[in-house]
Amino acid sequence: MKKTRWGLLGAGNLLERWMKGFRQVEDAEIAAVASRTPETARRMADRFGIREALTYEEILKRDDIDIMYIPVPHSAHKELALRALEAGFPVLVEKPAAVSAAEWAEMTACAKEHKVFLMEAMWTRFFPVMQQVLDVIRSGEIGEVRHIEATFAYRVPDSYQGRLTVPAQAGGALLDVGVYGLHFVSFVYEKTPERILSLASIDTDRLHLQVDEQSVVIGRYDDGALFTVTSAIRTDMPDTAWIYGTEGSIRMPVFWKPESAFISRGGSERQIMSQVPQQVPGILDEGYQYEIRHVNDCLRRGLTESPLVTHAMTGHVLQMCDEIRAQWGLVYPFEKRSP
Repeated sequence: MKKTRWGLLGAGNLLERWMKGFRQVEDAEIAAVASRTPETARRMADRFGIREALTYEEILKRDDIDIMYIPVPHSAHKELALRALEAGFPVLVEKPAAVSAAEWAEMTACAKEHKVFLMEAMWTRFFPVMQQVLDVIRSGEIGEVRHIEATFAYRVPDSYQGRLTVPAQAGGALLDVGVYGLHFVSFVYEKTPERILSLASIDTDRLHLQVDEQSVVIGRYDDGALFTVTSAIRTDMPDTAWIYGTEGSIRMPVFWKPESAFISRGGSERQIMSQVPQQVPGILDEGYQYEIRHVNDCLRRGLTESPLVTHAMTGHVLQMCDEIRAQWGLVYPFEKRSP
């Protein structure tokens, strides 16, 4: 089978983790890496044994690349994705795919115009345990789902200096880790809530951050089902999700990269487990290969949209993020410049 040739449109720090998964995929290879500066591109190329280090302009002129992966800060996603899509390249863009639903609408419109694939890299959806949990729910084993709790939270040190705390780079917990919880509830409920309420801590920490340090989101659906999604970058909490049904419940430790889940019903509990296979000696892989293989499959089938992380799903999650930030009054500096 011919290998899918990937281009890296950006050389962000996430590549350190993502490349570990990529190396597990036998039918894919990296053709080139590009960055704003030749020095950054060359450093990443040397780090991962990639032959070519290019500028954005150079890589977008290539005719031997099948898809572009975009691992850069949130605020740069739209610009780079549009440039790649307009050049005719399929795109896998890191989460959140865009800063707002309006940005995502521009990106999906461009993908449709040029008839190319576009997907948000919400890698959680592609773990085998995630699919097994959804199968359990759809089988009716825990009854009707009535409530979901999902937490993804950690604490950056006082000395931290990076994009997470910078408003101009769309920092804060919501777009960094809160989107995992919002996607998670979307996987399970497969619809959008009729109402959302949220509270955030902004400028309350001793660092006086001007982004959301932590938040809680409550959502209600038309049938009365609820969810709570908690996220934080300055408060450490267990990254656990609970799914409560009328006949039982499911607990998922580290739900955003799930390797196990515990199903409880009638006083008994069983575990499902699927650990990420470590196929390359010396590389501790977290599971990024699952989404990479899915994208390869979509490309070979000629799809322009993933059936599992659809354009509509990403749009609905970003609409929720828009509404949540509006309730907080959190506007990023680059949004204030918009007409």
